[in-house]
Amino acid sequence: MFIFLVCLTGASLVRAEPPPVYLSSALQIWAHVVPPEDKNIFKTIHFIPVSGARVPLARYTPKADGVIEIGQNFREYKNDYIYLSSNMDISTKPDFRQHMVVMTLLSLANESAHIKQDKERSLDKFIKLYKSGRIKEACALYSLQQHLSDIVMLRVAVDTEYFFLGAGNVKGLNALRLALEKNDLRDEFEDFREAIKNHNENQWNTITRAIRAKRETANMAGIPACRQGSY
Repeated sequence: MFIFLVCLTGASLVRAEPPPVYLSSALQIWAHVVPPEDKNIFKTIHFIPVSGARVPLARYTPKADGVIEIGQNFREYKNDYIYLSSNMDISTKPDFRQHMVVMTLLSLANESAHIKQDKERSLDKFIKLYKSGRIKEACALYSLQQHLSDIVMLRVAVDTEYFFLGAGNVKGLNALRLALEKNDLRDEFEDFREAIKNHNENQWNTITRAIRAKRETANMAGIPACRQGSY
């Protein structure tokens, strides 16, 4: 989810300490699983660790060459990890760092879509529509932007699954499952993967519609005017 208030207000961001190790590991996996044209998408991006209530794990803002805030709410992340992995066999259970690497990877995938939308001026169009009072149109565009970022995230998840399978990395596969469960897309991921594998357009349309409907409320939560039923 790209940051909304900075887009509208031009608020400044303050640099913090260097990003955590798991970000570097996530970027290394990224380089292995994405198409060549996407390998360097984060090359000019500034990563800034941030903490605070309701700060997502990764959040893009179209400022200068681009900034991605990296959440530092480790107590929250650790609690999520403990809950999600509680029923896993200890022998194949990813540790917390492995969990954070994959969670960060999927979050970066999501934000990569917003980087492209920024370059294509789609984010500017949203801001102009919103500021001009064309709220319904702005929200419809924002909904589409968020949906496309979910699709990119799942596409990267598919390629990451193949990457871990090829490496025989069972803990990596389980870390991916935990990340998908955290994003409430674990069940949908199976159908999404099969639609790609089978090149089945009907299956693709069905699952992407289901994903959009399921994620709509969460995706629109950051903008009060765009919350479900408010526009």
